[in-house]
Amino acid sequence: MRPELVQFFEDYQQVITIRSFNLSSYPNAAEGFSVSAIPTQFFFNADGSPYVPRDLALGFPLELLTDAEGTHTLTRHVGALSYDDLVALHDDLVAP
Repeated sequence: MRPELVQFFEDYQQVITIRSFNLSSYPNAAEGFSVSAIPTQFFFNADGSPYVPRDLALGFPLELLTDAEGTHTLTRHVGALSYDDLVALHDDLVAP
């Protein structure tokens, strides 16, 4: 996924923020997040709230994680995403 993520960042860096961590080098970077495999991506709105997909048929699974009270805390995808998947996600994130 790395080359596609880099290309996506280059194409969309003016409208989206991407943070990538090498958990082998920085294992504490995942603290507080539910990382069960690598790669794992988390998606947030611009205000830091967890992203809620408008289109549940994006073509790849997203998990809406909740806390003990049932409050949505994280939106997660485990596994690689293609460039087209990332574009679809971006389009859903910025849809009016």
